[in-house]
Order: sequence, then structure tokens, then C-alpha cells
Amino acid sequence: MRSLMIKSCLVYAFLLYSLAYCVSVLAANNDIYLTQAGGGSTALTLSIDQIGSSNVVGTSSARVSLSGTSITADVDQIGDSNTIAMTAAQANSANFTLKSTGDSNTQTLALGATGDVQNTDFDFEATGDSNVLVYTQGNTATATAANADFSVTGTSNNINVTCNVVGCVNDWTVDGDSNDIDTTQVNNADHSIKANITGNGNNIDVDQSSTGGSVKNILDIVAITTNGVIDVDQCTSGC
Repeated sequence: MRSLMIKSCLVYAFLLYSLAYCVSVLAANNDIYLTQAGGGSTALTLSIDQIGSSNVVGTSSARVSLSGTSITADVDQIGDSNTIAMTAAQANSANFTLKSTGDSNTQTLALGATGDVQNTDFDFEATGDSNVLVYTQGNTATATAANADFSVTGTSNNINVTCNVVGCVNDWTVDGDSNDIDTTQVNNADHSIKANITGNGNNIDVDQSSTGGSVKNILDIVAITTNGVIDVDQCTSGC
């Protein structure tokens, strides 16, 4: 494996405080592992472009780890069998964008595992077949929500979204066949999902659970589909 700092195929970095960091790689089997901590009004700006197959941005045992405020992270992978694994334990006023073009790609992102993600936006866009996204937002009852938008174009994609924050807002656009979308929203606040589904044989599973007498869950689905399944559970405790 070729190795290089910033311009290599294997990149290890530990970043403190305010930095702008950019990596662009056009080849296969490239690995990037990144740990960053800091904050302030001029925090991290991270941009990663990978073109090719079997590229890696973090793994399940060595995720890209970010923490701070005003983070901007943009990861774009073009190719097949690529992997993204990223954690932002605390990330207020941040912007995250993950784009995947190709087949059999896997993206795993956890926002707000130990802290807040207030005023944070997450955008995910996948074009291709047999892609997998596992997205987890919040892990504490006091965490406030980020806004998350998901756009999926292709067939046989598997998207799993879990939101455990105060007031979860998700927007979905799905265009293709045989996609499997599983979304869970829990915690004590109003939750909202807006979804536009086009295609055949798509399976949509939505669980919305809020505690408290005055809160409400909102689900707005427009589906143009045949042979699909839409399963919705809305309740005041665990669904």
C-alpha cells in the first residue's frame, strides 16, 4: 500500500483547533483515518473526494472522529464498494454532506453521541444500487435535533436512521425499486418526517415515539409505487 501524508493513499491525521483540510484521491484502495478536536467560530473545514473502488474513510473500529462547533465536512465518493465511517460526538452549528455514487457502498455516521448537535444540517445523497447507510443522531435525552435530508436514487438500497433527540426533522426523497427504509424517531418533543417515494417494491418502516401530552408526531408521505409496503407506528412510548 502506498503511503503519504495529505497526498498519499494512506492518511493518518490528528487535528487540533481551527484547520482547513482537503484530500483528493483518484485511485483504488485508499484509506483515510482522521481525529479532530476543537471549536470556535472558525473550526474545521474538511473536504474529501475519492474516485475509484474499495476506498475507505474510517472503519467500524477506527472511525473518522470530529468534535467542535462550526464544523463543515464534505465527503464525496465515486465508485463501488467504498466505505465511510464517521462520528461527531458533539457538533453544534455544523454542516455534514455525504455523497455516494456507485454500487455496494457503505456509510455509517453517528452525530451527537455524547453531546449536542443543535443547528446542525446533515445531507446524504446516494446514487446507485445495493448501498447501505446507517445514520444515528443523538444518544441522550437532552440532545437537540439536527436537520437531516436523505436522497436515494437506485435499487436495493438499505437505509437505517435512528433519531434520539428533542425534535427530530427528516426529509426523504427516494426514487427507485426494492429499497428498504427504516426510520425511528424517539424522545420528548415533536418529530417530523416528510417523504417522497417513487418506484416499485419499496419497503418503508417508520416508528415515531414521543413522551408528554402536548407533543405531536408528523408524517407526510407522498408515494407513487406498486407492490410496496409502508408501515407506520406513532405512539407515546416505545413503539
